Amino acid sequence: MPDEMTSKERFINALELKEVDRVPLGYLWFGAGNAVLERMNTSMEDVYYSAKGIARAQILAREMYHHDNVMSPWGCLLVEAEAFGAKINIKKDAYPSIARFPLKSAKEYENIDPVTIERSERVKTIEGSIALLKKELGDEAFISCATLTPFMLASQLMDGSRMFMEMMKDPDNFHALLDVLTDSCITFADMMLDAGADCAFIENGGSTSDLFSLEMAKEFGFDYSKKLYSHIQDRGGYVISHNCANHAFHELEMALEPDALNFFFGNVEALGEKYGIDCLKIHNHKHIGCRERYCFRDLKDFIDQGICLMGNINPYTFGSGRFDNIAAEVKNCMDAAPDKGFILSTGCEIPLNTPQEEMEILWESMRSCFK
Repeated sequence: MPDEMTSKERFINALELKEVDRVPLGYLWFGAGNAVLERMNTSMEDVYYSAKGIARAQILAREMYHHDNVMSPWGCLLVEAEAFGAKINIKKDAYPSIARFPLKSAKEYENIDPVTIERSERVKTIEGSIALLKKELGDEAFISCATLTPFMLASQLMDGSRMFMEMMKDPDNFHALLDVLTDSCITFADMMLDAGADCAFIENGGSTSDLFSLEMAKEFGFDYSKKLYSHIQDRGGYVISHNCANHAFHELEMALEPDALNFFFGNVEALGEKYGIDCLKIHNHKHIGCRERYCFRDLKDFIDQGICLMGNINPYTFGSGRFDNIAAEVKNCMDAAPDKGFILSTGCEIPLNTPQEEMEILWESMRSCFK
């Protein structure tokens, strides 16, 4: 069917649970990015610190893969941590990793100054890429900035085992750290919104029982994340909360009131009780997704509260060469998704080395649902 809306109009209408000409196709970070870099005749290492390179890669990826949004930064979510002194290992054909954490304890929170975000050359690179995307795409595509909740940022500034020890033994200083990181996250979001971003795509994967109890998630995560989400929305920006954890606290995700939830598995325990299927086992080990897709149906309460659902194709289906599995994932998601308030996407990023042919199967499988 011919498009009647721009990509931006389509994305916004889905977020607002309004009618769309077709379901939007969402793109996470830099999925299947190696094929894009190959087309550009460049490498991850060459474009990582280039605003022009980031913007060019996102625009080209959209041309190749047909999605309705673009995003900066890419799957690397180390921008703010790098601004605060984290040492980064840059890799030629893969995402960078943290080589050294800048904080040894929560007591060092006084070393964190949100103004550092404004001065950081790395942050300015991302800001510049958003501005270039806005200049090149205007109001044609939906522009997202990728960022973190304060707790997730803390996990990039301090070694994980040390961080959890600080939470238990020195909660007052850890809360002080989260306070200053919340201001830092807000500063980063403000810069991206001012540069032209329509939305903040926020990594909230730390809100899960895989890491700690519901009480701890509330104490060290919820209020800080809520302040960030509300600030962005008060400024007129949209918030997509990304939580692909196996056992995400979906009740907290709902209480955060994002405009959309990007999720992977759904509520695994509830699915097992309600439908008698081991969704986690199927996703993690067979890599083919559910034969019948129930995950959306179990999150119906989100739609009832005006929260768009974004997902939930299994990203591990890609890279296997099994075109039929990709097509099945798309069909199952489309069949189970709500009539309004739905964006088709993967539940997490598609692997970098995914060939373009598999991305075409994703697009064609989606289009076939409207014929």
